[in-house]
Amino acid sequence: MSSSDPIMRSCRQNLSVATAFWGACLVLVVAEVAVGSNLVIGGLFFLSIPLLVAVLTWVNKGIVFDRAPRTLASVVVLGLSVLVVSSLIILVGLLAAANLKSLMIGA
Repeated sequence: MSSSDPIMRSCRQNLSVATAFWGACLVLVVAEVAVGSNLVIGGLFFLSIPLLVAVLTWVNKGIVFDRAPRTLASVVVLGLSVLVVSSLIILVGLLAAANLKSLMIGA
């Protein structure tokens, strides 16, 4: 596989998005522990998942738009890849955030 392989490039981009999401989750947890739970932090948590899905769709849009004849199958593959990747990222991010919060609170 060369360094310009589209699958490897997509994996690197997905990992970059995941890292940013996990960092944002941890920052929000630290902010919640520092100032307490409020509407702003809850709203940011709520908006983080749709934002993650939007960014992952943008990053993986080549699945559809790199194909000469855009088919329904390529759209379905894009949707499934975003679903699987975002689910994994959210699972890991929320587990890390919950563990960090319990460590900081001491519960």
